[in-house]
Amino acid sequence: QAEDENDFELYSNDSLIAAFAQVADVVRAGALVISAIALLAASIGIMNIMLVSVTERTKEIGVRKSIGARKKNILAQFLIESVVISLAGGLLGILLGVLGGNGVALMLNATVVFPWNWAFAGLGVCTAIGVGFGFYPAWKAASLDPIEALRYE
Repeated sequence: QAEDENDFELYSNDSLIAAFAQVADVVRAGALVISAIALLAASIGIMNIMLVSVTERTKEIGVRKSIGARKKNILAQFLIESVVISLAGGLLGILLGVLGGNGVALMLNATVVFPWNWAFAGLGVCTAIGVGFGFYPAWKAASLDPIEALRYE
């Protein structure tokens, strides 16, 4: 009837795009939170590994310092080790991501795209984590007293 109230809705492409963008924003925020927690856990893991490495190699650090190694040499050694561990994890993550992404692309008959800029950004983050969370163990190693380090069992 012409007098009846309108009980229909119109959907346009613009409204569907806006709804999809809203869902994508929520997914993006969730992914950001999850990845931040994963990075924090990995960072703490790297710091713990390096602290154990310093403890296990106390005698070696004492020998190096007693024959003339400077504080910056010990610091550089442990920072480089921390960055290498972090970059190894980053490269493994990129490899698994490429394999998983290519597998999904092949299943969907889609073209395979490799985001080089994100891969390099990820390696940059891994380097920053290696330096940031490896600095305290490296500083601890570099600050050891050589005489006490040589006595350590």
